[in-house]
Amino acid sequence: MDITEVLLIIIRWLHAIASATWVGGGIFYVLVLRPSLKQLKSDTMLSIAEDFRTMVTTAMTVLLITGAILTFERLTSGFVGTLYVVTLGTKIALALYMFYLVRFIKTRYRENSYGKLTSLISGPTTVVILGAVIFLLADILNSIFEKGLVS
Repeated sequence: MDITEVLLIIIRWLHAIASATWVGGGIFYVLVLRPSLKQLKSDTMLSIAEDFRTMVTTAMTVLLITGAILTFERLTSGFVGTLYVVTLGTKIALALYMFYLVRFIKTRYRENSYGKLTSLISGPTTVVILGAVIFLLADILNSIFEKGLVS
């Protein structure tokens, strides 16, 4: 095993850890944190929100950097076809939309500003669902790639 293979293993591991943190954190936020925030004092809520925001920003940064490296590595491998590229493009588009929702749309103003339909497709639950779909697409991509190796 050469240094490039070791680095790619580390990058894949970091990407997997950040993905699990992202989706797990989202599930925790939707099921535990958001319902309990209503009962906390304002300064406690701000402290929790700051800690959670740090985790989200770190996971997002790691996912973007490692995702770009892994995308380049796979697309230049010579073992991918059109199906892989289309699936990867879908995964990237969903991830970017998910990051956009988290980074630029504030939850508390969403329903009042945009209406119920937009609130439904841009809320925290949507982010969790998108994260789960992206996990599924990652597994599909691995399957497509492995089939490309044996073809």
